[in-house]
Amino acid sequence: MPLQRFRPISGRCKLCRGEVEIHLASNEKAPTECPKCGQEIEACPTLTAPQMKINVKPSVSKAKSAGFKVFKKLDGGELEQQ
Repeated sequence: MPLQRFRPISGRCKLCRGEVEIHLASNEKAPTECPKCGQEIEACPTLTAPQMKINVKPSVSKAKSAGFKVFKKLDGGELEQQ
C-alpha cells in the first residue's frame, strides 16, 4: 500500500498540522475529509527528483584508475575482467 499525502483545502489545522499521510490500496478511493479534523482535503502534488544525465562517455582507463573493476562481455554472455 503506497503512502499518499493530503492537505486541508481551507488551510492549516492544529490537529493535522496542514498535512495528513494515509495508506491507500490501489483500488481504494481517495478520502474527501481529514480523519483527524474532519475538514475537506485534497491530494498534495507529488515531487519527483530530477533525472541525472551523464554527459561524458566513461572510459576504461578512468574507471580502473578510480579503483573500479572493469569487465568485458563475451559472446556466451559471460564476463571477463579486463
